[in-house]
Amino acid sequence: MMAIFGALIPRFVLLVAWSNDSNYWNTLFGSPVWFLGGFLFFPWTTFIYGYVQTNGMSLLNWVFVGAALLIDLGTWGIGAFAGRQQVSNYRGT
Repeated sequence: MMAIFGALIPRFVLLVAWSNDSNYWNTLFGSPVWFLGGFLFFPWTTFIYGYVQTNGMSLLNWVFVGAALLIDLGTWGIGAFAGRQQVSNYRGT
């Protein structure tokens, strides 16, 4: 249940934020393609970057973006780790 909310909440927030102020998000990323890629593959990073970029990128803001990136990469890694039993050539423990 937490995984579903962890995957859906940042996408929902991004969708609401984009629908409220699409000009800000298009200006922030320069192209809707970057926003769409962030929406699909790195939603936490895209959300946090859009949130902290308005004040400028200080060291603390980069720490937040880095933590969001680790969360996104962790969700990809957990998905790969959970599917390891279905791979026939896997010989690990």
